Amino acid sequence: MSDLSSLPLDQLCRLGGSLAFSVDNALTLSIIRRHGHEAAESIQFNVLRSHQKDFFLPGLKKLGLDEEATDAVRCAKYHFLSNALGGLRVTYAEEGPDKAWIVYETPYWVDSPWHPSIAVASFRPEMLIETMRAWHANNGAMLGNPGLAFVMTEMVTAGGARDAGYFIETHRALEPDERLQVRLDEGVPPGLDLRGPAFDPAVWPLERQAKAWRNFSVAYVGGRLYWMLDALGEEETAEIFAHALRLTILQHREHIHDLLAPMTETGAARGAALWAAWHSAWGDEVEIAGGPKRSVTGTVRRSRLHEVGEFAPPAHPLPDALERAAAAAWATVVAYDCPGTTAVAEGSATGPSRPWRFVFA
Repeated sequence: MSDLSSLPLDQLCRLGGSLAFSVDNALTLSIIRRHGHEAAESIQFNVLRSHQKDFFLPGLKKLGLDEEATDAVRCAKYHFLSNALGGLRVTYAEEGPDKAWIVYETPYWVDSPWHPSIAVASFRPEMLIETMRAWHANNGAMLGNPGLAFVMTEMVTAGGARDAGYFIETHRALEPDERLQVRLDEGVPPGLDLRGPAFDPAVWPLERQAKAWRNFSVAYVGGRLYWMLDALGEEETAEIFAHALRLTILQHREHIHDLLAPMTETGAARGAALWAAWHSAWGDEVEIAGGPKRSVTGTVRRSRLHEVGEFAPPAHPLPDALERAAAAAWATVVAYDCPGTTAVAEGSATGPSRPWRFVFA
């Protein structure tokens, strides 16, 4: 059966990152469609603030930034390096020890930096404002520095060509609403010495960077689903997830089949190959086995979606309803992509009914 085992790791992880970015974006767009911008922006805030709580302070040490001289430089470098490791296009500059820039270049970070879309056209400026308020503007509070602010000077959603801003040490105690400031009249100074990332290959070999690209984006899918459950409930979250996953697989299926070339399988084998390629790109561990009457069974031995974001099994497992939503999405895709073929899920990745299997027949 065709698979992605011959694909270089960096290409496989880039594919996984693109798929996860697209699912995450589809979730947000679906929330806007069904519940409005405010609901999507509130969930975005919770996702980013929760991730900051889990990743920011440990990440500073992991990236070797706890030794930087000032919090402005420390924070700008953190977002510069962490987002570069997530696959985003970012640049960085310093204007003295108390002022440091982070610029999110285009193609825009919505959807995938490797397969950019125009989905950003649907977002209000408030989406980025909530993103920055949740994380960048809260860095000072996390570091015990009441004088650190983040200033946004350019936004794509407000007519700019990129998202840009700087951390600045004000040397005074700021009110909570002063920690994020919007000054779009400032823009980005001409001649600012903006530079891209350059990772030490001894510390960040390509293999480690590639896994970071994938893990970064898959984690956001898990986090968004968690906070959707909190805000919208299980039934509504499952319905939106099925919709978002279905659309994303349909949009990417031809590209995945091209990577599986030469694709000679038909029917159940073709459906199973598409399913296995998707899971492999996300970093899952899956097994494929032939069955009676040319059926094929795919078994999920490890699922990253069950382990990322705020889901922390066994205490906080991914709900069964979301597994059923994923199964419904795959059933639709396989019926379309492989006419006459069915995809039926059984079991679960968690709990007593393990393992999670898909039978293609």
